Amino acid sequence: MFKVKYGDDYLTDYVKFTKIERGVASENTLTTEENSSEGVEIVNVKRGPKEIPMSFHVIDGLDVNFVRRKLAQILSSTVSKKLNFSDEPNYYYNAILTGKFEYTDNGFEADGSFTLFVSDGAAHRTDRITLNSSNSGGANGSITKNTDGTVRIKIINNGTKPAYPRIDITNNQENGYLSLAHVSGGFAMGKITEADGIDVQKSEYFYNSESNIPFSKFTDAVGVANPQNNLLATNGKLEFQTDGLRLKDKGTVGSNQGVAGGMKVMTLPADSNGHVGAVNFYSYFNIFAWAGAFGQTGVLQVLFTDISDKLVAGYGITKGDMSGNNASMKCWVGGNNPREYASKNFISNNGEGNGAGNMNNISFNEKTGHSDFVKTGDKLEFYWKGARIPCYIPELKTVEIAKVYIYIGQYVQSNKFMTNLSLRNIWFRKDQVSVWRDVPNRYAKNSKFSIDSYYGTISINGVSSANEKINGAKFLVFPPGESEIILSPSSWVTIAPDVEISWEENIL
Repeated sequence: MFKVKYGDDYLTDYVKFTKIERGVASENTLTTEENSSEGVEIVNVKRGPKEIPMSFHVIDGLDVNFVRRKLAQILSSTVSKKLNFSDEPNYYYNAILTGKFEYTDNGFEADGSFTLFVSDGAAHRTDRITLNSSNSGGANGSITKNTDGTVRIKIINNGTKPAYPRIDITNNQENGYLSLAHVSGGFAMGKITEADGIDVQKSEYFYNSESNIPFSKFTDAVGVANPQNNLLATNGKLEFQTDGLRLKDKGTVGSNQGVAGGMKVMTLPADSNGHVGAVNFYSYFNIFAWAGAFGQTGVLQVLFTDISDKLVAGYGITKGDMSGNNASMKCWVGGNNPREYASKNFISNNGEGNGAGNMNNISFNEKTGHSDFVKTGDKLEFYWKGARIPCYIPELKTVEIAKVYIYIGQYVQSNKFMTNLSLRNIWFRKDQVSVWRDVPNRYAKNSKFSIDSYYGTISINGVSSANEKINGAKFLVFPPGESEIILSPSSWVTIAPDVEISWEENIL
């Protein structure tokens, strides 16, 4: 049975359509200028909106007055709604009523008509098209990896309007540069001149918990003073559970301590010169902070210290709200004046909104959690909502980070611990190591680029990285039909990256 759905309602529950004019395409508006010889020259073509006139007969046996009121309720929208036809199950239009709604009845039967206005003149797919290695060579195109590290990608946009893709690229080898050559323009990020092996200040990756799932290289620090605040007891235990490090046993507290918890520590491995400690340091970590009910509390810290356990900097989550759902991201700094440097409040939901506005937990929910910390001499940077909060501590310029502490605890005055408070992943590296050796490049092996043409965004490993785009580079747009992308990494890359591309297919 043919069905028509508008928004959440099926119009065909009330009427039988006798005529629907979807048309072939929306109208073109041409801009022309006089030709010096004959006729005119077309300067510009603009695709216009379209209208879908629809005529109907009320289904026999239904009360015509009820149907009249019901159709008025459904169609009288001030915003566009999705319009679906059952003979085009994979597409929808964004449509709104325009003009007069005709309705004629004799008390027993009724006929009528109305017109729906489609502002963009196009039908959109209900799902996204995806092209990857699994379906390469099918209806959506192909991906061919070459031995020189490049990738040739054929895109088949079966829509009749341009599409704005999301391109996900995973490096199978260290890399310093990426370019995408396409008929719509050229996109590039990184540094084309980056070399693979020269005498440079290099970075060295020390640890990644993804290859050490139980976090076993971190050792228990039971009873050791918390480097940020000794009022946080450390007699408990942390343990890998389900998704990351969580509080297993909060332990005991001293008479003046307000938080009970556990702590682990890891001393940085020696670099390639045999030295322990990093003046210039980077750490990525993934935090999950979602309270399952109002009033749940908890503390999570990632702390960086010198070899003597003196605080250099720290990043964490605190939720001391014992009645509501307010939480904070905290930044701590050491030096001559150890203190809390920044605090950013958020609602510890799961990022679903519920009226939280700009307090919505878009940073530490089930799907995200991406955070990082950078030390470059006396400059400390803490990631928050797509940017980094900078701080300059002159006395820390030559101080080396030598240990990483992880602390999770619970306020002693609360008996409701946060349902989800965990450190899901952490990795770190030392920057500017002076050696002659293979250079750990700008983009590590297994790092992932996400380039979204619709939103105009770039992220690396989930962290917003707009400054990586080279000036003048353009986000790609797929025209209807076939087109080709040539992906090129750094010239010395020999293992081509993995590619997955998705887009919304639109038709006129």
